[in-house]
Amino acid sequence: MEALDGQYQFKILGTSDTEEPLDSRMISFDKVSIPGFNSILETMKVPLARPDRARIRKALEDADLLHLHFPFFLGYAAISEARKLGIPVVSSFHVQPENLLLNVGIRSRLLAKWVYWFFMVAFYNRSDLVIAPSEFAAQELLAHGLTKPVEVISNGVPGRFFEIQRDVIPEKKTEGGLLKILSVGRLAKEKQQALLLRAIAGSRFRESIELNIVGTGPRENELRRLAQTLNINARIEAVSDEVLSKLYSEADLFVHTGEIELEGMSVMEAIASANAVLVSDSKDSAIARLVTDERARFTNNNVENLSKKIDYLLEHPEERQALATANHEWVKNRSHSKSVVQLTSVYEALLADAKVSVGITQVE
Repeated sequence: MEALDGQYQFKILGTSDTEEPLDSRMISFDKVSIPGFNSILETMKVPLARPDRARIRKALEDADLLHLHFPFFLGYAAISEARKLGIPVVSSFHVQPENLLLNVGIRSRLLAKWVYWFFMVAFYNRSDLVIAPSEFAAQELLAHGLTKPVEVISNGVPGRFFEIQRDVIPEKKTEGGLLKILSVGRLAKEKQQALLLRAIAGSRFRESIELNIVGTGPRENELRRLAQTLNINARIEAVSDEVLSKLYSEADLFVHTGEIELEGMSVMEAIASANAVLVSDSKDSAIARLVTDERARFTNNNVENLSKKIDYLLEHPEERQALATANHEWVKNRSHSKSVVQLTSVYEALLADAKVSVGITQVE
């Protein structure tokens, strides 16, 4: 939103785990309480807002556009009120049904298809336009029944990642030097960080590897216990932006084991930082369609294959450099500044169609 503040006025409808609103423009709603599911929501660290129709209607009365970000209770009510007021609606596709299901321990293609159907009926086919973060995401929507227009707009890599100065990759560190592997992402089941820990435990270079897993999430303690059990040199924690930039600049290899990705922002940040990356070849991942070199892909959910790919890339720094250089070219087209221009065009087109003045309400 900061990049658009000079052009639009925003209201943010949402909730949080903090007593004070996360943003001065935020209209905060109480959290949903669902007996039997509250512990799951707390574990996932995803608070859901309880909709109050009267407050939503009041917030929308002077708005010209509704941008829906998450397909939950508040979003459903907000679309309903926007429709009554004749306000155009744009929705972003950020939540993959497979993500939701894996977080509660369910792996079912049939149930995922049902959740997609529900999302279409309740949210996306009630919108004027849907934004998908990748071509993969757009195709998933269309395959599951989207009938409204869809635009592909990346979430965008912030400029600071392109500015990170990489340490020079040494010719060989496998004979005594410390090898630094970095992984960034939410500590959740579908990110499969346990797979990475086990792969490093089986690496020929395990004694030389320093692993940094950056993130927070419901599996944090479990992953720490596993790292201790496997007796590998691993740090698992959230860090500041400054420390993260330093980790990107020092990494010898960035590994992303996530099997469900609508875009894969952490991978794109790593590539923007001139890192070589190793990713899953999962068919449910957008990033697997972008990182196509087989040296940079491992067989999804296969510890042995991941361990072999890690060893190969650590042993061949010249190939890591070649991969980093090749990937760096396509990621330039996914900068945050370009995404802002694309999003502005979408807003302006919808506002022009509605023949209204400018003022936007955003729902989190």
